[in-house]
Amino acid sequence: MIENRLEGVRFVMWGFPEPTQTFIHREYQEMRRQGLRVQILAGAKRDLSVQPEDIQEICKNDTIYLGNPVVWFLKGILIGTFTSLPFYRVLFRMLKFKHKDFSHRLRALAMTVAAASIAHKVKASGTKHLQAHFGSYQTELAMALAWMINCTYGGTWHAVDIWKDANILKEKIRYSEVVFTCTKYNADHLLEIAADSPEKIVLSYHGLDFSRLPLPAKFPEVAGKIQGEIVAIGRLVPKKGFKYLIEAVAKLSREKFPVHLTIIGEGPLEKELKALVSEYNMNALVEFTGALKNTETLALVNKSHLLVAPSIQDKDGNIDGIPNVTLEAMALGRPVIGTKLSGIPEVVNENTGALVDCGDVDSLSNAIRDLLSDSEGLIRRGQNAREFVYNHFDVHKNIEVQLGYFAKIINSEKAKGHSV
Repeated sequence: MIENRLEGVRFVMWGFPEPTQTFIHREYQEMRRQGLRVQILAGAKRDLSVQPEDIQEICKNDTIYLGNPVVWFLKGILIGTFTSLPFYRVLFRMLKFKHKDFSHRLRALAMTVAAASIAHKVKASGTKHLQAHFGSYQTELAMALAWMINCTYGGTWHAVDIWKDANILKEKIRYSEVVFTCTKYNADHLLEIAADSPEKIVLSYHGLDFSRLPLPAKFPEVAGKIQGEIVAIGRLVPKKGFKYLIEAVAKLSREKFPVHLTIIGEGPLEKELKALVSEYNMNALVEFTGALKNTETLALVNKSHLLVAPSIQDKDGNIDGIPNVTLEAMALGRPVIGTKLSGIPEVVNENTGALVDCGDVDSLSNAIRDLLSDSEGLIRRGQNAREFVYNHFDVHKNIEVQLGYFAKIINSEKAKGHSV
């Protein structure tokens, strides 16, 4: 734990607080506990009513919002043109990079204008370092703003930004101070991209605050025709692979090995997935809860036998890293069935659950059957999963590493005067 209160780090996000980004909010909560004043620059304010008090406090007291896009765009052009900001130098530098396409170049232009609109306010707040969550437009905003107000920047990158967006990642790393990423799979890929700056890539797993989790419950008793309770959690989007899970449950049902599946989340595929359930005549076996609060979600996980994370890579290249729900389920002593994709094999294996190929319905149904048919193995894997997560994903320990980097950056000469 850092001894003195650390200030001067401002995190760059877009929407804040996003209801699906509890893994980021958890890190902010722990950073505050360990002495960092968490300050945010965000594009838009999200609903605060479902957030805990400490996140609400950050929103109200330590967050600068860009606000209306039309307003900040016009304001940015005016400030950039008629003040002493190095706006056009920064704009030229941002546009000079080899962006993926014209739309990404326009996006970089917009982020530079956004930076100009807020530059004086951010500088007056005492910001010395900007740390962008996600490596896409959030990092482009941080880059432009850092060069305008003479401070440093870095990134905390996740999955969609690295694998789908992937715009000027090499340049973003080269001029940054540090890039944290949450899986070894990501880190290895970024090391290949930034071969000339390997020291800037740091593996930093998302952690769990175990004190905020409920105690693991005993596995539910099997009753009636239901052989097991399985749960899947996430946005109802293609990369989550829920279509294949529903088909696997249908296959088990046809083979007279019925299970009960609870899908927690909402998203654009809701109608399609519900129609698929109806097509298979499984309305009694599959329940959609919609989006739930984290406490409600964990309560349902505690009533299950296992969690299934059938992630795939979608047609746009979007993939999961390590879904946060897998870690939470493992912390509650639940085995996880995951796919051989991205960072999932870093936590899921035969000791903590099972791994299957992406989109392989037969393998998925077999894995569900095998785990649910072995009650002793289910308990053993659940215990292994819980032990693994406690040993490797403690947010208190993981955040200490990040704060150590921030302290070095803030106290360096670079942070005291970093020019274009």
